[in-house]
Amino acid sequence: MRPIGVPIASATFTVARAGFAALVAALVVAAPHGARADEKVWALMKMPGHIVLLRHSYAPESPPDTDLVNLKNCKTQRNLDETGRAHARRLGDEFRKHGIKRAVIHSSQYCRTLETARLLKLGPVKELPALNQTFFAKPGEMREAATKTIAFMKTLPAKQLAVLVTHVTNIQAVAGVMVASGELAVVRFGPSGDVVADGRIKLP
Repeated sequence: MRPIGVPIASATFTVARAGFAALVAALVVAAPHGARADEKVWALMKMPGHIVLLRHSYAPESPPDTDLVNLKNCKTQRNLDETGRAHARRLGDEFRKHGIKRAVIHSSQYCRTLETARLLKLGPVKELPALNQTFFAKPGEMREAATKTIAFMKTLPAKQLAVLVTHVTNIQAVAGVMVASGELAVVRFGPSGDVVADGRIKLP
C-alpha cells in the first residue's frame, strides 16, 4: 500500500532507498559486533575450565549411514566432502591464528568426526565411544551417552583446552544447544555441576 498522495514510482523509490539505508546500517553494525563476539569466544578457550564441543564438518546426508556397528568401514557411512574437509582445515587454522596450537582431542569413532578432528592438526586424536552418534528417536541412549560424556569431561585437566568432536544430537544432550555442521560450542561446568554454553563459533 503506497502513501496517500504520493506517486507509485516515488513511493517505491522512497521505500527502496530507506530499505537500502537500513540494510547498510545493519551491516555496518552487525559485522563488527559478530567479529567482536567471536573474539570473546576464542578468548574463553584460553581460560581454564572451558571445553570445546565441535560438531563434525559438513557431510552430505546421502548416502546415509548403513552400518552402525563396524564404524571402521567408512564406505557405509556419511563422510566429509571437499567442502567439509576445507572447512575443518580452516577451523584448525583459526585455532592457530588465535594462539591455540595444541589441544587434547577426543572424537567419536565415526569416520566423519575422526577426519574432522585430524584435519584440525591440533594434536593426536583419541577415540571416545561416548561421543558416538545418538538419535533423537532414542532419548534413553542420548541421556546415557550424555551422562558418560559429562563424567569424562569432569576428568579433563582444567588448564589444557580439550576439543571433543561429536554429533549434533550429542551436543544437544550435553549442553542443550543445537549446532550446525562445523560449528563449535565453548562450555564449562556451572556451580551446580551443570554444563553451561558460554559461546559458539561458526565459520562462514
